Amino acid sequence: MGVVDRAKIALLVLVVTTSVMAVGQSDQVDRVYRIGFLAFGPRLESTATTASPLVAFRQTLRERGYVEGENLILDERWAEARLNRLPFLANELVQLKPDIIVASGANAVRAVMRETLEIPIVIAGAPDPVGQGLVSNLAKPDANVTGVASTPGREVEGKRLQLLQQAIPGITRVAVIMDSTSQLDSMPLQSAARDLGITLLLSGETESPDEFRDTFAEMVRDRADAVYAPETPINVRQRRLLVDLALEHRLPAIYGSREYVEAGGLMSYGPNYSELFSRAAIYVDRILKGAPPGELPVEQPIHFEFVLNNRTAKFLGLSFPARSLMRADEVIR
Repeated sequence: MGVVDRAKIALLVLVVTTSVMAVGQSDQVDRVYRIGFLAFGPRLESTATTASPLVAFRQTLRERGYVEGENLILDERWAEARLNRLPFLANELVQLKPDIIVASGANAVRAVMRETLEIPIVIAGAPDPVGQGLVSNLAKPDANVTGVASTPGREVEGKRLQLLQQAIPGITRVAVIMDSTSQLDSMPLQSAARDLGITLLLSGETESPDEFRDTFAEMVRDRADAVYAPETPINVRQRRLLVDLALEHRLPAIYGSREYVEAGGLMSYGPNYSELFSRAAIYVDRILKGAPPGELPVEQPIHFEFVLNNRTAKFLGLSFPARSLMRADEVIR
């Protein structure tokens, strides 16, 4: 083979290689990713001081190059704390054949798991994923599910009781707001209550505004000293009513997220959901870039916010002790 022939072959290889790379790059640029999003709870709205967690989710995706209207479609579905809506909404999302489905809340994750074993599922907040049966192992989920837990386990429930008692010394009877969607395992809570010398008053299932009003009236009759409202979808949906009823009956209360305190609640202890959703967006990016979901460890919150509302404390005739004020991440004055 002559020098000219070899040069022609080399040129041909270069042209073919360049063409293949150009096609691959074009496909990558032109690719539109479809992300499904299913939440068990109500639509997440921004407050006067805190952006909706979904805003943080979108922002983190944008920082990594995923922009709605350009290369990203985000299909949102909200069950509004209605269990019977989840199967239909999960199926609806799966039928759209998204690249990934992000699910918020243990019930939402389970609903999607029943519909697909192939589409990667990213958890955006679910308590105790192993205990809830969402993954078999936090370090290596070994399935199509991974993401970010809202709590690592049930010990956070006892921690809330402890913080409540430290902030309001002398309380011995705490009413717990339960509902039909609650994933609360009362055994760890009961154990923590015994250690603290607290008697728990577990409410019946509450959902409608009238049921919440009846529950608070019953708490007063049962001589509750304070209230604990776990972070359940129905409690989130009725957040404003919960806070108003606690203030109306002059009952100090602790909640599962800062949004209650911003709405006038006394105190909260829980994860920052904007940070949590931002971390979930990072999982989406990693999976879209080829990481197998079953090999990505489930992340646990590294920090829980303790937020106090001093205005509400004064309204209730309370004064936070120095220990609580020093422990707080934020005090609303």
